[in-house]
Amino acid sequence: MNISMLMLVPIIALLVVVIVIPGIWAIILSFTQYTPGNVPIFNDIQNYVQIIRDRFFKNALANNLIFVVVVVALEFIIGLGSALLLNRKFPLQKLWVSLLIAPYCISEVVACVMWRYMLDPSYGFVNYALSFLGLGPIAWFGTVTSSFIGIIIVTVWKNFPFIMIIAYSALTAMPQEVIEASKIDGANRIQTFRFVVFQLIKPALLVGLTFRIIFALREFGIIWILTEGGPAGGTEILPIYLYRQTFRYYEFGRGAATTTIMLIVTILISIPLVRRIYKGMYEKIY
Repeated sequence: MNISMLMLVPIIALLVVVIVIPGIWAIILSFTQYTPGNVPIFNDIQNYVQIIRDRFFKNALANNLIFVVVVVALEFIIGLGSALLLNRKFPLQKLWVSLLIAPYCISEVVACVMWRYMLDPSYGFVNYALSFLGLGPIAWFGTVTSSFIGIIIVTVWKNFPFIMIIAYSALTAMPQEVIEASKIDGANRIQTFRFVVFQLIKPALLVGLTFRIIFALREFGIIWILTEGGPAGGTEILPIYLYRQTFRYYEFGRGAATTTIMLIVTILISIPLVRRIYKGMYEKIY
């Protein structure tokens, strides 16, 4: 065994201790009825059967999928658009880059508290601004629809810089000779972006998209701080359902089963993107 392989041993050991062993234990626990202080009792697949039949689980799964699709799509559009604007030369460019990155650097708790005040129906800045457009005050966290919209606004604002940073880095690293060649060949701006720029930065965008989908699937903090999954479970998603099962009802077996289902959903969604990344980045090498 050479020195390079030996240097990987501590990292592999850390991953096994932190990820593999807890993951295997969670899967084993999902086939048991277990509450703290008691011995786990094997109950076959009853946890999975009960979860799949639970209407609250179905509601959380549907909310989770809608949340991921809407949030990631908006983050992708806003993040890529911001990166394209920042890639142009203009006064105070670096200052604007810093300002747009700032939301991603703010603590999740601080961001949520700030937005709760901004979205307050009585004295919030957002409703004050909407009043100039003739729109009445909106109780952002009073109904299911408005709560979901409020959560989406906060989540997109908080996380779109992740996509923006990746896209901006890819754009700045892009060879300008290719752009100049496309202009010489007669391509207009739309054609240059679609067939040249976008194709060059697509692998990086797919990586960012994959990570954001995974992070959005397990989003907890923003929703819990803003609504705790309410009103009436209207904004409850799988991580909040998992939290309630485990730490409210002390059904650790059902909580572990929910974790396993979340892992399966994440893998099923991520596999096509990972394969696309592999084809785009490494297929030509082999």
